[in-house]
Amino acid sequence: MARNRKNLVHDVFELTVRLPWWTGVAAALLSWVVLYWLIRTPSPVSFPSDVVILPVLRGLAMGLQYLLPAVFLTAAAVSAWLRYKQYKNYADVAGEQGHAALELLTWREFEHLVAEFFRRKGFHVEQRGGREPDGGVDLVASIGEDRYLVQCKHWRVQRVGVKVVREICGVAAAENAAGVFVVTSGTFTDEARRFVEENRIDIELIAGDQLRRMIQGLETIKP
Repeated sequence: MARNRKNLVHDVFELTVRLPWWTGVAAALLSWVVLYWLIRTPSPVSFPSDVVILPVLRGLAMGLQYLLPAVFLTAAAVSAWLRYKQYKNYADVAGEQGHAALELLTWREFEHLVAEFFRRKGFHVEQRGGREPDGGVDLVASIGEDRYLVQCKHWRVQRVGVKVVREICGVAAAENAAGVFVVTSGTFTDEARRFVEENRIDIELIAGDQLRRMIQGLETIKP
């Protein structure tokens, strides 16, 4: 039971972190008010079973009255910090002439950078991942009625090969996506680029140098 409760709190925290920071603040306030009401409001006993059920519910509410708002507020603070870091990283890459700013990012920060890039280009972005298998898809970028699958590879040394591109194309075909983007902080192999030229699926490979130029407004995205 303790393990399930821990997992539930963890899931609530992760979900709230993905939302705007003010959502966590509102959820903290609402949860405290609701739990306070459950504890303080007297409930008439209508059935014999209520003699057991109501004290259990009140005890649970008392245990969560401060824990749940604290979880929401902590998640709101983390969300605000992540948004700040996301915008700062984007600004650093946009103003960086070399590739130091891009290479210093963690893989998660790189994924957030790519997500922010697509948002600023007018796409609605859904981030996949977490504990669920994503099938090689990190982001789903939608614009109008078209959905594009995006895979992010923050590889500083190793070049992205054809296997990565082929696998996400298979997922795109299964999901009936309009096309595919594979974005890396590094480069692609010649075999991967030849695969793109020979494939009917709309694929765009975006290497690190090209991504920086796009963020700086020096190059446009194709779809």
